[in-house]
Amino acid sequence: AVQLTCRAALEEQARRDGGDVDVERVYRHPPTFPLDPDTGQTTGERSHVAFAVAAMRVVVEVDVELGLTRVVWIGTAQDVGHALDRIAVEGQIEGGTAQGLGLALMEEIQTRDGAIVNASFTDYLIPTFLDMPPVVSELVEVPEPDAPYGAKGVGEPPTVVSTAAIVSALRDATGRELARVPVRPDDIVGL
Repeated sequence: AVQLTCRAALEEQARRDGGDVDVERVYRHPPTFPLDPDTGQTTGERSHVAFAVAAMRVVVEVDVELGLTRVVWIGTAQDVGHALDRIAVEGQIEGGTAQGLGLALMEEIQTRDGAIVNASFTDYLIPTFLDMPPVVSELVEVPEPDAPYGAKGVGEPPTVVSTAAIVSALRDATGRELARVPVRPDDIVGL
C-alpha cells in the first residue's frame, strides 16, 4: 500500500512538472525504551524494533500422478545483524525453515463438530530430519545499531519466508494456483 501510494504521488508530480522526479525518504521508527534490568519488562511503550530481511530459493520435485511433492534444496540469504555464533545462527535458520516446510506441506489442524480430530503426533504431521532438504544459508551481517552486540532474531523470518517460497515453487512447477496451506496431494494430482 505504501509503495502504491508513493508511486501514485510520484506519477502525479511527474505529470504536473514534466520530467523525472527524484525522491528520498527516511523512515524513523518511534522511540524505543530499554528493558528494566530487574524485571525484564519494558519501561515504555516499545522496547525494541529490528527489521528482518530474508529471501529464499526453493527447488521441488512433483509426482503429478500421485500428487506427491518433495523439497529438494533450499537456498537462503538473511540479514542476521551481527552473527555472534555462526553455527547457532545457521541452526536457527534451518529450524525456522523446517517449521515453514511443515506449514507448507504437512501441518493442518483438522476439526469435526468443533473438536480437534488429529490431536497427537500420530495424526498431526510435522517434518522430521528425513523431510528436510539441504539448506544453504548466506548470512548477511549488517549489525543492528540498537540491539545488544548488533545481533537480530534469526529463527522467525525463515518460518514465514520458507512457507511462501515452497508454495511458490510448487505453483511454478505445477501451474496451479495453490492458494492454501498445507498443499495437499489432491491439490496436485491429475495435472
